[in-house]
Amino acid sequence: MTQFEIRFEPGDQGKRIDQARGRIEKALKDWVIVANTRIGGRAVSNYMDNVAGVSGQSTFGAISGKLRRGPKLRIITGRLARSILGSRKTFAQSMGGAVESIEEVRTPRVGVVELVKGSKVPYAAIHEYGGDAGRAGSVSIPRRSYLRPALRDETGYLTGNLRERIQQAISVI
Repeated sequence: MTQFEIRFEPGDQGKRIDQARGRIEKALKDWVIVANTRIGGRAVSNYMDNVAGVSGQSTFGAISGKLRRGPKLRIITGRLARSILGSRKTFAQSMGGAVESIEEVRTPRVGVVELVKGSKVPYAAIHEYGGDAGRAGSVSIPRRSYLRPALRDETGYLTGNLRERIQQAISVI
């Protein structure tokens, strides 16, 4: 019988690998902030139309002449836009209201990073995908996507930016 044994004592390399793991985690957290900001900013600036002039400062009476149909989703109260931008503190939240942004990072396996971004605003999905609403589906709301096209627009930049951050984090191993 032949027996073969290999022992690896990581020594200094083990410490460097642990340090790299910490740098990678920080790079991911920093990237999520960048991704969230860019996707949210792109969604609101390119795919929403601020008919009131100042998001969240309007009432229906003040903008009655400005309501119109078009390819962009109209910002009237600013609630959906704030949830997509990831605004941390709104008046409702300061009074105990819920945070309406969805921002989550998942790493289901090595080499895969998922950013989950969305809104808990009740009408967010109907505007993103379109569909029937109201009693017995009596109102048809057209699709006015804002989040998916923003993600599509930013994917190239964000992929490259994440790759650079990870490479920088592991380059000192």
